[in-house]
Amino acid sequence: MLPMMKAIILIIAFVTMTLLSGCGAISDADEKIFFSHRDVSSLERQYAFLASTIDSPKPCFLIHPKSLSIAPFNSGGAQVSFKRSRCFVYVATHTGNESLCQHVRSVSTFLYSGDDLNASDCRAWAAHGGQRWPGIGNLKVQEIVSLAGFDLIDIDRFFVASEVYSSMAEAQQQRVDNPAGYWNEVGFVFLHSREFFDRIDQLPNFSDSRDLANMAAIPWRPRWLSPYD
Repeated sequence: MLPMMKAIILIIAFVTMTLLSGCGAISDADEKIFFSHRDVSSLERQYAFLASTIDSPKPCFLIHPKSLSIAPFNSGGAQVSFKRSRCFVYVATHTGNESLCQHVRSVSTFLYSGDDLNASDCRAWAAHGGQRWPGIGNLKVQEIVSLAGFDLIDIDRFFVASEVYSSMAEAQQQRVDNPAGYWNEVGFVFLHSREFFDRIDQLPNFSDSRDLANMAAIPWRPRWLSPYD
């Protein structure tokens, strides 16, 4: 009976050490969450896509600071993160703006480690970052501009004023006959405009009053490259 007990103890110890070696219980994360957590919503994911697309931290403040994104099949240290922190890392890396890394906090759960996404590494990545051509990726452009309070007439007027299209009639025709091209223009031109930037803080948010104040202090900067410059 004694050998059997020893075997069980060894098995339990082995399983425990195996779990702990790849989980967050012994990580160096800024914060550890061992019980219930807040899952990141689909809209918050869209805000991260938007921030990456326009290279601005403003949409990051729309994301709840405690929303967790979990990727269990990632390597240890990159399995879990605060979605807001990852959003700031995106923008800091793309723009080379190291000051944004002050908003980055690493997090781990009992099972998953996320200590690799931290402020120190963010600064290192930002130092080697730089300008890039923004893409719209998985961003749901129509949904985002609608949530910001713009209708199709607003966008058509912007395109005419920006000389993307020569008239409202042409803008409407493009929207009907070539919707893919029209919405690409919205993603690559309208989303980078001052008009849209000023409406970001009107999007549904998961923020507090301090976040909204931080958003209001962020200046608009047009993207580095534009086919219409």
